[in-house]
Amino acid sequence: MLKLNNKKILGFGEIMLRLTPPNNQKILQSNSFEAVYSGGEANVIASLSMFGHDTKFVTKLPDNHLGQKVLSKFRGYNVDISDIVTGEGRLGIYFSEIGHGLRSTEVIYDRKYSAISMADKSEFDIDKILDGVGFVHMSGITPALSKSLREFTIDFIKACKQRGILVSYDSNFRAKLWSLEEAREVLEEVMPLIDIAFLGHLDMINILQFEDKGLEFDENLNDLYSRLFEKYPNLKYAACTKRTVNSINNNSLKGYLFDGERLIVSNEYNFDILDRVGGGDAFTAGVIHGILKDMNHEEIIEFGICASSLKHSILGDINIVDEQTVTSLMKNGLQNIKR
Repeated sequence: MLKLNNKKILGFGEIMLRLTPPNNQKILQSNSFEAVYSGGEANVIASLSMFGHDTKFVTKLPDNHLGQKVLSKFRGYNVDISDIVTGEGRLGIYFSEIGHGLRSTEVIYDRKYSAISMADKSEFDIDKILDGVGFVHMSGITPALSKSLREFTIDFIKACKQRGILVSYDSNFRAKLWSLEEAREVLEEVMPLIDIAFLGHLDMINILQFEDKGLEFDENLNDLYSRLFEKYPNLKYAACTKRTVNSINNNSLKGYLFDGERLIVSNEYNFDILDRVGGGDAFTAGVIHGILKDMNHEEIIEFGICASSLKHSILGDINIVDEQTVTSLMKNGLQNIKR
């Protein structure tokens, strides 16, 4: 059992401005955009706050009205923002053109010279940031943003382990930000230090270069996770999802949790999609919540996949549902699991 002992859950990473044309319009035809403020790690922390956890987020924001807007939004999610740094740079932007029918969703990034990517690791006081923290969540997006953040990510995770702070890490590989070789270098350095790994089969094959034995999906994942835990015995859990794209507007999702001995598989959920962005972060938050609430393993992965499934019905990147909403959905699913 992993315990927080009444300490905070902390996330560190970039927060961006997402601009989306309304009503599934293309950028070329739209004269207005809906604004959302979010980021991979921030989405996880906001969701955990919705589940009732004491949370905190750290980043660097521009010292302007956009930075102030971000602070206001995350303060509204009841996230501690007291250690967020402000200064030079801009707020990164990405444009999300939501697909429909046979037209897929398109994303355009405009994040160069963002405040967080220009930050120096000396701007963050690790001792102050980690005071009162019991759990930290980070992802591979942050070290991909700059050399300074790459160094800080490794130093930060090492500092967590020196203090006995639990760490979860989501590979979140983005080919537009860095190469597989760069991602591998960082991942291999942090893997011996983390407790919960959010890695899919492609992460283990493409980034960590594990041999793909060509087995059926479930058997292959079980084999890969078994080898992952042999190489990194510090791990307590690993988790991922399997998505089936039935159409742009309809997907099916299944979750997987590995505890070092066995692979636990959730029910598969089929749903229509209002907004897919943030579905993976919702899964991550759901799994973390289940682990910290000492749910049994079937409940942990079911809570995670139900949280993610529900996120697809919500506009924006953040899963603004509470624990009761997720448990109401998962109760029906758990009845179908054979024990």
